[in-house]
Amino acid sequence: MSLASGLPTPIRKLLSEAELVLEAPYTRRIFTNRDLAFDRIPVIGFDMDYTLAMYRQDELEALSIRCTLDKLLERGYPEALRDIKSDPAFAIRGLVVDKKFGNIIKMDRHGYVGRAYHGKHLLPKPERKALYRSQRLGTERERFAPVDTLFALPEVTLFAEVVDWIDHRPEVWGGAGPPSYAQAWSDVRECIDKAHQDGSLKDLIQADIGRYFHIDPELGSTLHKFRSAGKKLFLLTNSLLPYTEHVMRYVLGGQLAAYDDWRDYFDWVIVGACKPSFFTGTAPFQELDIADRPIGKPVAEPRRGRIYLGGNQLGLQAALGVHGDEVLYVGDHIYGDIVKSKKSSGWRTVLIVEDLEHELDVRRDRHITLKEIEHLTSLRISLADDISAQRYLSRLLARMSPEELAQKGVAASEAEHMLVDTRAQVRKRFDRLRRYEEEVADTLERRIADVDEAFNPYWGSVFAARRDASRFGAQVESYACLYTSRVTNFRYASPTKYFHSPHGSMPHWHSIVK
Repeated sequence: MSLASGLPTPIRKLLSEAELVLEAPYTRRIFTNRDLAFDRIPVIGFDMDYTLAMYRQDELEALSIRCTLDKLLERGYPEALRDIKSDPAFAIRGLVVDKKFGNIIKMDRHGYVGRAYHGKHLLPKPERKALYRSQRLGTERERFAPVDTLFALPEVTLFAEVVDWIDHRPEVWGGAGPPSYAQAWSDVRECIDKAHQDGSLKDLIQADIGRYFHIDPELGSTLHKFRSAGKKLFLLTNSLLPYTEHVMRYVLGGQLAAYDDWRDYFDWVIVGACKPSFFTGTAPFQELDIADRPIGKPVAEPRRGRIYLGGNQLGLQAALGVHGDEVLYVGDHIYGDIVKSKKSSGWRTVLIVEDLEHELDVRRDRHITLKEIEHLTSLRISLADDISAQRYLSRLLARMSPEELAQKGVAASEAEHMLVDTRAQVRKRFDRLRRYEEEVADTLERRIADVDEAFNPYWGSVFAARRDASRFGAQVESYACLYTSRVTNFRYASPTKYFHSPHGSMPHWHSIVK
């Protein structure tokens, strides 16, 4: 029920105009994994990239691939690779790259590989299962590389394309031959890192910044709402000051007349933070002026209202003057922002998952099909139990002899007939259940394929795998106190809201004792 329900219309209008009572659209909801009392959170911190500043993903991917190809060609990769036609829909978060075999895989929460591509070629089930029978894959760091951020998607897309060229066009590498899959991954990773580090990628972004960023017109009012509720805000980003200044001025500058500069929204600004080591290291804070020049000597704690380079979580925590669980940190990186901050600092966490809006749209549009999938899954489990019981019964009957029946009082002349007839009935029931189970399984697979295609034609849902949580979905569940699609969704939440989690239950809690 709306907070303003039952109030006089003029009062509702005034509350709405003052943005005190707002109805959240369906896709703008905030989801809770662990209870959180928002009014007990006096400090909120934010990452910048993909958190406060949302990229136009297709444009950024195309630019990243172009810059990475330039670096690869400088390393001697064939000029023919410029003909690559990459599909921006191919990569999603939560995938894992198998460098040894040139595969890209998607796992469920238990490490089971339910889908795998070799380059852009979907591996058939027998081949996939032969390669990935073991559970809990992905822990060998030398072999497996996780894909945790939207920034990482271009390198996965490009790697898949290079693998296809290695397999089908090896001659373009000349006499030396193509690199191994592991070397190709290493080259792609190093080249995209170099494009970020040497400024070539960010220079192009800054030169045409409107092409690469969305402007969320609600961002300024959302941050203002936090400040009006008495909360202190800080920015903690790995980006350096020149890029941070350029981006934040574009996405936030001039939104509200009360703020002359984007920095006025924040009590502390920390750039070049080097997360995730920020949460475990001891690097000092170097104060900077607006021109990115050092001021004085490095210090142990950042002062309010200043800009700092580097630093560490303990020093920032001391400057904030609150307990760890009174800080809410908002970021998009499941490892660098969420896992590390959660484990090392005790900060409460919000994961920004841009994909969530598409996820919710698909679930709403396909809600009937999703209900059918749930019903068919339950039916298939029930049929599997019945089939197992009939198979076991058939084996018992196969071992039973007419003499055993005779010992139970059955006439010898009837025992053989009774046994043959009973075996036939059980076999008939077993065959009927098997046919029914096959029909249900076929329908279930078609329904799942339909829904997966709507989520992503290659991988299905970011959050789900094999009717269970995906590896990424399980990480979100384990480490993010809250998750939502964008920072401005908090504009629809009261600063005193208590976020309640739908507390989970163990499987045996669902059983009913009769």
